[in-house]
Amino acid sequence: MPVHLTVTIPRGQLKNLKASYTLTEPQLTAPLKKGQVVGTIDFQLNGKSIEQRPLIVMENVEEGGFFGRMWDFVMMKFHQWFGSWFS
Repeated sequence: MPVHLTVTIPRGQLKNLKASYTLTEPQLTAPLKKGQVVGTIDFQLNGKSIEQRPLIVMENVEEGGFFGRMWDFVMMKFHQWFGSWFS
């Protein structure tokens, strides 16, 4: 499982390099397994896709305890309701 990615671009073009990702689900929910593919990451130069790779979970993510899940639920709701104010 590759951890690093090297993208070579012409000199002076760093400002034109963009990265975006797409998740397989609208929201990631634990548990997640190491090596699980959860989406793709797309690198674009001047609006043209130059590299696309899978977005992979690097370590196991276990489901949280009761209070942790409640906190996450509240924070996700807050983000759903008010997230557009901060983007």
